[in-house]
Amino acid sequence: MNTLALQQPLAERFREPNTPYLSPSRIGEFFGFRIQELAERARVHRNTPTARPQSPQLQKYAQDLIRVLAAATEMTGEPERAAFLLRNEPLRAFDYKTAIQVIEEGKADAVIAYLESFAGGAAG
Repeated sequence: MNTLALQQPLAERFREPNTPYLSPSRIGEFFGFRIQELAERARVHRNTPTARPQSPQLQKYAQDLIRVLAAATEMTGEPERAAFLLRNEPLRAFDYKTAIQVIEEGKADAVIAYLESFAGGAAG
């Protein structure tokens, strides 16, 4: 059997069961956000994560979180450690904001590029 088939993609861990979208409750639980806090961070109404979890704006934020989590997991080797760092580690390159704060500003790609620069040894 193919070992790649045995490995679950990171995004699948956060899938809303039997749907093609990410679960706000699973993401919130993993990152330690209350549902209302997740809504605030995604800049949607506080009821959106439960009433309309497929909301495009909420899903975009969730996808950005998971993309950055995947990049950070490649560096740390474990998603839980990566999530801790994304929530808590101030980043000098982003005026000492955390990666989560930068993602909230819509700059997930910049965070990924920053993380990848460390993986390549270019940043310090």
